[in-house]
Amino acid sequence: MSMASITRRDFLTGLGTALTAGTFGSGLTNSEPTGPAARKVAAAVTVYTHNSHADVIVGRLLDGYNLDGQAPRPNLKLVSLYIDQIGESDKGRRLASEQGVRVCKSIGEALTLGGPDLAVDGVLLIGEHGQYSISETGQTRYPRRRFFEETVAVFRRTGRVVPVFSDKHLSWNWDDAKWMYNTARELKIPLMAGSSLPVTWRRPPIDLTRGARLLDAVGISYHTLDASCFHPLEMLHCLCG
Repeated sequence: MSMASITRRDFLTGLGTALTAGTFGSGLTNSEPTGPAARKVAAAVTVYTHNSHADVIVGRLLDGYNLDGQAPRPNLKLVSLYIDQIGESDKGRRLASEQGVRVCKSIGEALTLGGPDLAVDGVLLIGEHGQYSISETGQTRYPRRRFFEETVAVFRRTGRVVPVFSDKHLSWNWDDAKWMYNTARELKIPLMAGSSLPVTWRRPPIDLTRGARLLDAVGISYHTLDASCFHPLEMLHCLCG
């Protein structure tokens, strides 16, 4: 997949084409996939509790877009899960057990399924929620760079790369984000960063025609800048981008 600058809508639309070409995922379908076999995906998350980002994103792979076990669903199969912090409210291990997903002790194991080679077709990195230190400017130091570094270590060792999705912004600080971007460019890793909002319900369930011209758009959010200011931007992007 080209690292050239493209719009969010172009990237998401291109996922379906990429799947048939052997790259990553497919578009939304209203029935069970009848095309190529579902691509295998590994997920590394900070925590997996109810309504966490892991639940919102990874849950769609396990239970479909409506979280009811029915279509529509992505043509992706979660085969492994790494959870960085497991607390009393964890639901990831239970869901993984019910779905036959391997719960791993490291990101390396999640990507290789315990073998010598890269064993998945894509990687989800979800570094949001959990107990992590706070920076001097009030940002939570989520381990997004560490997650990506451990993923890249497997790519370098096995000599193969696959697409990577990083939830929200790349990192809490510029140096780490720039390193992640540069590393993706160096290794030609298809890298996408975004949020959980494009797969949430819309009330009312409306969308814009591609190319529609807007005069004004307003997004409203709450909480800290680090935690939630990103969401109204993503909300507008998934509707207007």
